Formats: sequence, structure tokens, C-alpha cells
Amino acid sequence: MTIRILGAPQRYVQGPGAITRLADEVAIFGGGPVAAIVDPVARDLLGAEVERQLPGVRLLSFGGECTRDEIAARADEVGDARMVLGIGGGKAIDTAKGAALARGLPVGIVPTIASNDSPTSHIAVVYTPAHEVDGVIRMKTNPALVLVDTAVIAGAPRRFLAAGIGDAMSKTYELAGALSAGGLNFFGGAPTELTKAIVGRAREILLADGEAALAVTTPDAAFERVVEAAILLSGLAFESGGLSIAHSMVRGFSVMPQLSGLLHGELVALGTLTQLAAGQGSESEIAELAAFFRRLSLPTSFADYGVTDHADFEHIAEVSLRAPYATNYARPLTAADLVAAMRSLDTALAAAPGAIR
Repeated sequence: MTIRILGAPQRYVQGPGAITRLADEVAIFGGGPVAAIVDPVARDLLGAEVERQLPGVRLLSFGGECTRDEIAARADEVGDARMVLGIGGGKAIDTAKGAALARGLPVGIVPTIASNDSPTSHIAVVYTPAHEVDGVIRMKTNPALVLVDTAVIAGAPRRFLAAGIGDAMSKTYELAGALSAGGLNFFGGAPTELTKAIVGRAREILLADGEAALAVTTPDAAFERVVEAAILLSGLAFESGGLSIAHSMVRGFSVMPQLSGLLHGELVALGTLTQLAAGQGSESEIAELAAFFRRLSLPTSFADYGVTDHADFEHIAEVSLRAPYATNYARPLTAADLVAAMRSLDTALAAAPGAIR
């Protein structure tokens, strides 16, 4: 029988004003000196407070893409730090993970947006300078600390939170795909019962509170639940549950210039619909999920972005099937299966009404 494994950050802290706890949280892990990899937006938002909380912190500028060279350059600048912080969006966060791994240090994550579930995970997605997925690197453990200031998250453009919902909504379907194929999670084990419960609860929250969370300007109870679902619950679900076709498709989407302006969670939304259309979902399920995505301004069509050529669909499918979790599905899929699924979204979902119940 396969061993069951669940991984998680040591501490997860969330709420409005949580950044004011940064010094206390870092002290739990031994204190400074600290090096922080910060993207430009995060530096403007939080740089002064981080310096106030952590006197002597070394603020390292993020170059804009999480490449192997960027990780190596930032790791060289860490100096005598005892902890690395990643502050900002997903790519700055992943660069911090890579630098911490290279230096053998713990990492703390302070996301300024909730556009995906990378903050809690032990993996980092690495890109080429041309912004195509290059591969995945893995830390030995999950982040020591994840600190989410929801007042900061609430001040970000709503497109980011919508993308986070799109990313998180895939987990129900991807866990089902992984379970049906007997696939292992990112720790080389089987999902625990807790993981399965987390996936179900995340879906409930997103469907019940997702639209309301996008409508508020300051954190309320619904907003807090949705942020937790998009970051913590979704992060635990994908690592300790497993991924499937939805995230495999992101590999293929990343080679299409027409889709280069989409956020990770927006690409995952398209990938989730493709996964269902490949045979996992009924027509009504696909239509209802697409309707939910449209209400959040998430993409549901390839034609909307100028992807219409058969050769482009074939290229996407071929690259997607190279992802290590592409086999986590009820049956083996071919490139032709994925092409047909992608094309069906433009033919069957043009104006599909409905709502998930």
C-alpha cells in the first residue's frame, strides 16, 4: 500500500495588518540577519515597513522573471543572512525559494497578491528568458513562514484574486484525475483524507464567496475565506493531492505568444475546462463552470485570444503532454484528444448560460 504524505508550511499567518507581525514571526525561526527578494511593486508597498520590522534587512531587487540565472544572481547577494524572504508576486516568491535552496536557508513568503497558490508550496516554477516554462525546482521542505496581509491583498487589482480563484478551482478536478490514475502527489505519496477534505472545502468557499470577495474593497469574512482558499487550501491541495491535465496544459499555453499576457490562474482556468472537455466532465458541468469563470472575467475561449489554427492547438497539446502529471487522468490522452477538447470550448461554450449549484 502506498504511503500517505502531506506537506505544509510551518506557520501560516493571515489577516489585515499581518505585516506588523513580521519581526515576531521571523524571531520564531531564529531571527536575522534577513535577505528579502522584493519585486518593485512590493518594495513600494511594504519596503519601509519591512525595514522597520527588520532593521538591517538586505532588500534584493527582483529582475522580473524567475530564471535559473536570476535565482543564482540573487543567491549570490544573500550574504550572511540566516533567512530569505520572498515578497511580492509568484515569480519573486519562487526566486526566493530558489535562492534559499541554493544557500541552504529557510524561506519566508509574504505575498502581495493572491493570484495563485505558490506561497505555501515547496516547489518553484522556473522559466526561460523567453517566458516559457523551463522546469520545476524543489526545496527540501515547505516554507517556514507564510504571512498574508489581507489589507495588502485587498488593495491589489481584482484580476489577481480572480486568477487565484481560477487556479484554486482546478484542484477538485485535478485531484479526481490523480486519484483515478493512482498518481502520486508532489511528495511521492498518496493523498491523505485531510487533503481530500481540503479540496472539497476550498470549492465550497470559492463558489459561495468568490464573487462577493471580488466586490469588496476592504477585507471582510468572505474575503478572508476566499484568500485562504486561494492560497492555503489550494496550495495544500495541489502539493499533497496531485495535479492533472489542467496544469499540464499551462506548459503548452506558455509557448503561445497569444496567451503570454494571461496570468497563471487564468491559464489554469482554460486548462481546467480543457480537462473536463477531454472526457472528465459532462456538457452541463462544463457549461456551468464556464459560466462561473465568465462571471469572474476568467477566460473560457481560445478564439478570444486569437488561438484558432490547428497547428497551434497541436503544438499546445504536444508540449502539454510532456508535463509529468499529464498521465494523472482516468485514461491515457493523445494530442488529438486535447486538440478536440480545446476546440470544443470555442464551439460549445460561446454563450453557455448557467451557474454552478
